[in-house]
Amino acid sequence: MAEGTHNLNTKTMTGKTLVKNWVEERAVAEYDNDNDMKKVLRSGHKGLLTTACDQPVVQATTTKDSFTDRKVATVRQIGRKSEAEQRELYERFSKEVYEDFNRPPTPPDYTTSFKAHYHKEFTPIEREETQPHSVYGEEPITFWTTNRGNLHGESQSVGPKSTFRKNVAFSTPVTDYMNQTLPHKIQNW
Repeated sequence: MAEGTHNLNTKTMTGKTLVKNWVEERAVAEYDNDNDMKKVLRSGHKGLLTTACDQPVVQATTTKDSFTDRKVATVRQIGRKSEAEQRELYERFSKEVYEDFNRPPTPPDYTTSFKAHYHKEFTPIEREETQPHSVYGEEPITFWTTNRGNLHGESQSVGPKSTFRKNVAFSTPVTDYMNQTLPHKIQNW
């Protein structure tokens, strides 16, 4: 017999169940000889699942056995007084636990830092000017202006009229720096 082909059982050819399925054909070959094929195709082979074919079919299934109805006890298992005490304790403890886990939220605090630290009773003190000031031409007094020249790592300042009052001689190309005063000759103010 060539590989991939097999001898078809002529008795199983009446239906389409076992055509070219040689594993099943060999498994049921001994049952096919005794049975009528119309009956076999309609109701299946006898003796494959059980050999006790004349016994009545058992109605119990795994699902019916696993999921049975709850059996309710008809006789009291606990006294009425004990049952009432248990119910009361259960209600009391569940109320306590509920209150512990579901506390009312604390009211939100909407006070700002301005409201908390600055009060309306403050009255500003107006002082007289000791010398006239110009808003547009006068330099503001800051930490950097008062400590100019005393800080470590500060670059040289060119003068009050220059942009940003910084010396950019170290980064200016030589061709652009021609005929200008040298950084060490600039008057520090």
